[in-house]
Amino acid sequence: MRHLSNAFFHQVEITQIDRWEKGPLELVFLPLPDDKRAELAVAVYDWNATQRSGFLRSDETMGALQTAVPFLESRRNPNMILALENMGTSSLDVMLASLLPDQALERHRLERGSTNLSLTYSHGNLDAQFGARARVAFAEHIWSRLAPKARLDSRAFSPNAPLKLLAGDTRYWAHRLYRLALDRRDRYFEPTTHEDDGWRPLETLTAELMASLDEDDRTKFVVARPLMGGDIWDVDDPDEREDVVQSAIDGDGVMESLDPVIELLHSHHVHEDFSARHSWIKEDFERSFYSKRAKLKMDLIETIDDAPAYDVDVPYEQVLFRDVIAMLDQKERRLVLALRMGKNASTIAREGGLHGHASVSRRIAALKTKLKRVLQ
Repeated sequence: MRHLSNAFFHQVEITQIDRWEKGPLELVFLPLPDDKRAELAVAVYDWNATQRSGFLRSDETMGALQTAVPFLESRRNPNMILALENMGTSSLDVMLASLLPDQALERHRLERGSTNLSLTYSHGNLDAQFGARARVAFAEHIWSRLAPKARLDSRAFSPNAPLKLLAGDTRYWAHRLYRLALDRRDRYFEPTTHEDDGWRPLETLTAELMASLDEDDRTKFVVARPLMGGDIWDVDDPDEREDVVQSAIDGDGVMESLDPVIELLHSHHVHEDFSARHSWIKEDFERSFYSKRAKLKMDLIETIDDAPAYDVDVPYEQVLFRDVIAMLDQKERRLVLALRMGKNASTIAREGGLHGHASVSRRIAALKTKLKRVLQ
């Protein structure tokens, strides 16, 4: 993974200091059209290359993207990255393949390519099935990291087993890897000290920007020369590749570690997690399950999506629901999810051990008032 310096196109790089407080990284997948391919590619490059700018993006770039991404101007989260797809393959698929061992590449007929943070599609030599094969190969590789023991053969688990779903969600892993790359760029790359002839003084450019901002916003932005370019990680180094994949699991201080989730998925199985195939892990589960005298009660919780990755034509209501539930506390989220499943106040009260539904009805009324105030 490489970072290309913005010094090729810009004299300064603007950084919105509080951009990550506005929302998580969002990956939006865009199909590469037959017409205006070059124009869209240039606009996507500039949009992604200026991710540090947050809400201060080029009007010209936004205008060029308006047709392809109609909700771009009304977004509330500045941390949106666009990934161009060509015949089902994006630069993120190339990134996933680049982190695989040599044996996996050979087995799935893949090649180790390189990509950069701009995610503009520049891999026209790849066949139409490259992306699909890369995703399958990466899912197999990440399974070996999530379930390294020999007895945890992936064939012993059903396709809908939570651990299998986690390993196979390659958009989720691409999201974590790309977020890791952004953090490493911000931490390890310094502004260029080289200035081309004709570059205006940094002080002058800073003063012009600050003059265009409201007084309250001036402390939220920093102006500096563009960061230097270079490798974020070396895909030709096997040890570094494995370190990057492990960092995607650990979080590397940028994201929450997945270790507690993985431990939970290993320790809490149900019958539906296993395939019809005989396995020692299935036999151990059944022996343990039927030896328990106590009845089990399951509590289903819907978690907030902190790694959104979606196609450009995703219904707006899905993104809106994620944003709304993120602002609620735990009790309010449980209430929303119960109502979403069609439960009424009496049912919710009974399941909560209450004798009447009056208190639940008051909570529902207060929740409606809160949501109405937010969405107006």
